[in-house]
Amino acid sequence: MKDKNTNDHRLKALFGEALGTTPTPKETEQAWQEFMTSRRTSPHRRKNLYISIASAAAILVLAFILWPTMRTPDSTEGIQVFASLEAPKEITFSETNERMEISTPAGTTTTLTLSEGTQVLLSANSRLEYDKEFTSNKREVTLVGEARFSVAKDSKRPFIVHTEQIQTQVLGTVFDVKAYPQTTPDVTLYEGSVEVSLNGTSPKRMQPGEQASINKEGKLKLEKASTTQGNWAEGEFAFDNKELKEAMIEIGSWYNISVVFHQYHLLKERIYFRMDRSNSIDEVLGVLNDLGIAKFSMKDNRIVVESK
Repeated sequence: MKDKNTNDHRLKALFGEALGTTPTPKETEQAWQEFMTSRRTSPHRRKNLYISIASAAAILVLAFILWPTMRTPDSTEGIQVFASLEAPKEITFSETNERMEISTPAGTTTTLTLSEGTQVLLSANSRLEYDKEFTSNKREVTLVGEARFSVAKDSKRPFIVHTEQIQTQVLGTVFDVKAYPQTTPDVTLYEGSVEVSLNGTSPKRMQPGEQASINKEGKLKLEKASTTQGNWAEGEFAFDNKELKEAMIEIGSWYNISVVFHQYHLLKERIYFRMDRSNSIDEVLGVLNDLGIAKFSMKDNRIVVESK
């Protein structure tokens, strides 16, 4: 049979484990002294204390068992806010049954003029489908990605931009539509007026300076657009008190690089940042690191955002 001192040492070690993963010697010693005092009191109190120790140890064992399912985004997987898309290496055109399609690669914009005079500035990693000649009573195009439309006036034929979720209808005006996969789409109006609607819902009329987007309840909302919202068309990243998550989605979509955050709290950090889009991703990440709000790096062909 083990002697009393050996048992006491083992019980003392159990106290250290029950107190936490890394208790200080002082904490362990204090808990041990309290326990030794209780041993000289009633058997009922000793029994309760033994039960408490056993419960604490059981909780520790259970925590280790459940650890794989309890991990937070601080683990290596992270929170992916943008996934790289399948995009061509250069600007591509194709034609099928009088229907045209143009696609752009990463870091590239292109301008085209449609048959009736509408001008389109198509952003990076974007695709536009349109009729070679608009012959019906509607001018309809389909967009994946981001574009600015300067629509030629035609009171008899509305111009309609279809995206996966939002439909925009105008007669003649200037506006941006952004609808990348995996991201929340939005429409920003600069001149004239447009009507926007979600699939199957009543349209809402926008005024210049407004932005339409989808709220958390899945409904269309109108709000004042940021003064830097349209800077992409001038070749700039321009973020004025913008959430870091939204800024990194824009950067990721421009360079077509996946973006992963390793801590939840960084998603809501605010950022003030302005830089030319012609710079390389390494140069952009270097300037972002100078801001001091997080650590930005390239790992496994992904942009990783984590605490400094």
